[in-house]
Formats: sequence, structure tokens, C-alpha cells
Amino acid sequence: MGEIEIPRKKEYRIKMDNETFETPRIVGKLNGLIIDSKETVSVTITSSLGYLIFHNSMHAGVIYYAPRAVLQGAKANLIIQDQFDKFVLDETLDIRVSGPNNAETMITLRID
Repeated sequence: MGEIEIPRKKEYRIKMDNETFETPRIVGKLNGLIIDSKETVSVTITSSLGYLIFHNSMHAGVIYYAPRAVLQGAKANLIIQDQFDKFVLDETLDIRVSGPNNAETMITLRID
């Protein structure tokens, strides 16, 4: 019989309704973001240090996102090789959900 080994990962599940929420201090790499909402909502996640991590103004349904920091590569012969890396976190996050009244939204942050 086969066995499945499930690695231990940190996962934060947040249930929100048209509000702003500040997470506790999160340490690790942001691997993924799952947003579940039956209504169309706008979701914005910013670091307490001031930089934007994620924004989607027309989210509806259950969707998995992989937010990545974009590092712009050097210009060489008009070809730019951008690099996409996971956000390395050691701070609190500010999460804001805007949409219709009573639009319940479940947000899951997966941290490596």
C-alpha cells in the first residue's frame, strides 16, 4: 500500500467580511494565497513596511494565487530577464477586502 508524506507547513486561515485585518507577525516565504468568495470582491494585501504584496479588484470564486516579488533583470541586447521570487516575510500584513455587504471571504495564506 502507498503512503503519502504530508510536509508540515504553516497555514493561516482568515474569515473576513468587508473589513481590514492585521495579521500577527508572519515569518517565512509566502508560497501561496487561496481566496474563496461567492461575491465579487476586491482584495489588497500590503506589508506593514509599506509595500504591495497582492491586489485583485475583481475576485470571485475559489482561486489559488502565487504572489511573487519581481526583480527586474539587467538590460542586455533589449532582452530583459525578470526574476520572480517568493516574498520573504518577517512582519505583519494588512489585508483589506471590499465588496457587497455581508460578502464573506475566506483567505488562506500558505507559508514555507
